[in-house]
Amino acid sequence: MISHLRRLALLMGLLAALPAAAQDQRRIAIAYDVYTGGLQVVEFGLDLALSASRYDVLTRLKTRGVYGALFPWEQVSRGSGQVSTAKLAPLSYEQRGQFRGRERVVEIGYANGRVADVRLEPTALDDNDREPVLDDQLAGVVDPLAGVLGLIIRVNDGGHCAGRYEGFDGRRRFNIEFVDRGIERVEVGRPVAFAGDARGCDFVYRQTGGFVRRVTWGEDRQRVPQLGRVWLANVAARLPIVPVKIEVESNWGRTIASMRKLEP
Repeated sequence: MISHLRRLALLMGLLAALPAAAQDQRRIAIAYDVYTGGLQVVEFGLDLALSASRYDVLTRLKTRGVYGALFPWEQVSRGSGQVSTAKLAPLSYEQRGQFRGRERVVEIGYANGRVADVRLEPTALDDNDREPVLDDQLAGVVDPLAGVLGLIIRVNDGGHCAGRYEGFDGRRRFNIEFVDRGIERVEVGRPVAFAGDARGCDFVYRQTGGFVRRVTWGEDRQRVPQLGRVWLANVAARLPIVPVKIEVESNWGRTIASMRKLEP
């Protein structure tokens, strides 16, 4: 289960990517609830400061309920970078958390838009003998927050979500491909936080590097493509398009993250 939740946490970068809508810096806070099999397994929140030239994102994740008892896990991620009309250029990415009382740290530094240095705790070797991601695998990659943010900016500017990006979260090398579904009616939240038209986007997540050699629990599904869907919508006047719902299919069934609250 925990490997699935880690992949889900990576995909939750979808929920932390909000497009710029004004020259001045804007701050938005969103809370999401994540359910599997009708049970809440994760609570997720983000704070974003975004202008026409820079972004800063802080996300928080924590397992809840019976999953929180079985797999106690907390994680905080931070990403920052520069924004231009052509692309996003990440400056730093940091991920800190605790899983079953053991600290896990990822720090990525960038130079001229490229990965310059990476610090991991535990190391790739100590992390279930994980295969290291080599330098020649890192050309053109961005962190999860920056990668999806670039795609959603295009949707906010009136485009579609079809496209792909190549990402690196410090431990795993991966690709995410998006297919545009058009406008659909959607209702999300418990109680309902949003009901209306949203742009649906299917996606496929494929891990391409940084595989764990010693899978310690459950079936090894690292090389199995993971399918999902995200809906983007305008939830309030004068606010940018935001993700309101995301679904991920896995061997554990369907996992659903839905927006609970948005505070501009």
